[in-house]
Amino acid sequence: SPPMQSMDSTMLKALHRAAPRKRIFKLMKVALLVLVIVLIKLVAHAIGLEPIKANPLFTSLVASTVFLLGFLLNGVLSDFKESEKLPSELATSLEVLSLEIRSISVLSPGAVVADCSATIVELGDSVVAWMMERIDVEALFFKVHQCHTVVTQASLYLVGESTLKGRLMGEMATIIRIINRIDTIRETTFVPLVYWLAYLGTALLTGGLVLMKQESLQDHLFFIAVISFLLIFLIRLIADIDNPFGYSDPDSAEDISLDVLVKSIGRLRAALDAPSVSG
Repeated sequence: SPPMQSMDSTMLKALHRAAPRKRIFKLMKVALLVLVIVLIKLVAHAIGLEPIKANPLFTSLVASTVFLLGFLLNGVLSDFKESEKLPSELATSLEVLSLEIRSISVLSPGAVVADCSATIVELGDSVVAWMMERIDVEALFFKVHQCHTVVTQASLYLVGESTLKGRLMGEMATIIRIINRIDTIRETTFVPLVYWLAYLGTALLTGGLVLMKQESLQDHLFFIAVISFLLIFLIRLIADIDNPFGYSDPDSAEDISLDVLVKSIGRLRAALDAPSVSG
């Protein structure tokens, strides 16, 4: 329906406008947390609570924490890069499925496939609504099963065209596979135990810096601020990109673009009002 398309386009534009503000807000929250850590260091220095002396082993703690965060980042980035392809693959399957359904009227003159084409557009709208978390996955699969039934009925017009029938079922299978893959990525956290270790390592490292005694307070404050800012920001960034489809999360700043999918659904909707291929 046109209102659904307009709503999706408006929401995507709002997401694009909000993304820079979310990134700045994320940086500001990390900076405030770092400021608190620096203030705690000043208090610890003022009351003489600095029992830890500078030690070469502290460098090993920094290196191990950075290695752990690098391992986390590498893991979530692989899923993020894969996720970048999924909306375009989904758009391709929906558009190819619609084109092949429309071709039935050419191969079998008199075939009525307009309802099937409209159902494919509705499926596309449901996919976008699910990604925006306006409907749950069960509601989406209800629409998928409904579309599969309509596509199967449309394929009955094909007599002796087993290849096209196979392609129709193949595109439906691809759509289901991509939806399940997106659902898995959204619902799965990358190795929670590694996250816990990363949080613990960062906390111990930051705490050690706060309680460490150094000759120059200014230099020490600088290194505390820089190291804690980089580590905390990196952890928050990893947690963000671990779910590349967090469109409804107000704290999520790095999400996969749905522009290709929404534009593809728009073309399919416009094709509903276009003259029939057989005409």
